Amino acid sequence: MNMIIRALFFLFLIYSSAVSASTPADEALIRDAEIEAVLKSYIGPIFEAAKLDPKSLHLYVINSTDVNAFAMGGRSIGITTGLILKANSALQVIGVLAHETAHIADNHIIRGVDAYEKALLQSLLGTLGGVAVGMAGRPDAGMAILLGSQDIAGRGLLQFTRSQEGAADQGAARFLDTLGYSSRGLLEFMEILRKEDLLSEQFLDPYVLTHPLKTERLDFFRTHLGRSPHANAELPPKFEENFKRIQIKIAAFTQSTGKTLSQFKPTDTSLLARYGRAIAYLQASQINESLAEIDSLLKEYPQDAFFWDLKGQILFESGKIQEATKAYEKAVHFYPTIPLLRVNLAHALIESNDSAHLERAYAELLRAKTEEPDNPFTHRLLAIYYGKKEKTGLAALSLAEMALEVGDLPAAKQQATRSLNFFKDDPVNQTRAKDILEEVKRLTPTSIF
Repeated sequence: MNMIIRALFFLFLIYSSAVSASTPADEALIRDAEIEAVLKSYIGPIFEAAKLDPKSLHLYVINSTDVNAFAMGGRSIGITTGLILKANSALQVIGVLAHETAHIADNHIIRGVDAYEKALLQSLLGTLGGVAVGMAGRPDAGMAILLGSQDIAGRGLLQFTRSQEGAADQGAARFLDTLGYSSRGLLEFMEILRKEDLLSEQFLDPYVLTHPLKTERLDFFRTHLGRSPHANAELPPKFEENFKRIQIKIAAFTQSTGKTLSQFKPTDTSLLARYGRAIAYLQASQINESLAEIDSLLKEYPQDAFFWDLKGQILFESGKIQEATKAYEKAVHFYPTIPLLRVNLAHALIESNDSAHLERAYAELLRAKTEEPDNPFTHRLLAIYYGKKEKTGLAALSLAEMALEVGDLPAAKQQATRSLNFFKDDPVNQTRAKDILEEVKRLTPTSIF
């Protein structure tokens, strides 16, 4: 089934048609401020316990019904929405993330998945619509992930050795103990998958293939829990609350509207029910109903940045750009440290077609770029800004930077070369363009360049 991650065009929230069994073509990288913030709040302390800088983390959330998580080079961790939905608690997800962090800390670098990582980023651009593809000069730029989770597992690219898996289990337990967390969650999650693996092959998930659930691994955690002083430790209540929120968000954006609405009856006035209904009504283009639900949440939680973010999306998608801008301003005000929220605001400011808003958009994009320099959509929006200001050279340079981020080397070379025509009296940007060309040359086989 053709999945459209409408979130990435309409401000990075997940949207798709009804989900069927996933295939490589169904998968795509998603960007969502709330989901990433929650997961990073889990990983950050684990990275610190592992003596790693949380700011060095590259987190990839992949829209896939497959249950999987994996560590890659460059301190990158990938996790599927399928795993998040499969887990029964925040503690289970934290356990998985601790295991993947241990692979990174022990330098268990996965070789041969660079193409997968770049394909994730190219799938991001592939959802931005025809305008973005045309600007990049590559009509085929909207590509799906080259290697699906099952395919990678089949090729053995994500399989660690038994000793590495054992070391990662020990590292995970050590990090969790350092934080005063229980490793019970990881054992519970492994037992869930182990039980399904034993019942039928139809339940086999990539996580089982990439992290073989050998009996000795489960025995290690049982033994560890038997002697750990933190075996029964509970997480702060906010962890579980936030986990349930992102679960509902993912489910509501990826399952049918009818399923969400049948799960959350109108008489259910809980936070999660109203959140789920607001998203379901958005999917069904019932804008008034969607706004009514999110407004009821904002009345009760007026400083919740992610509720304001969703309201911004609802208004943006219904063509109420000016109102959307105000909602996004609230989101940034209440959570100013998340670059994605600034990008969302900048996008709305640009789409307002109000020249007075352009400079504000530019300022937001520059700050977002400083805090998260590798977001290709930021470069794309900067290209649009420069285009509106008739700064053709800078627009081309931004497109070159965007293309380089996603590994589209021909487009990066084309746009960087084009930009040089406008920088004859601008040594700073001329150097930036030449640096991109040098990087393209370094990454491209000599026979092709």
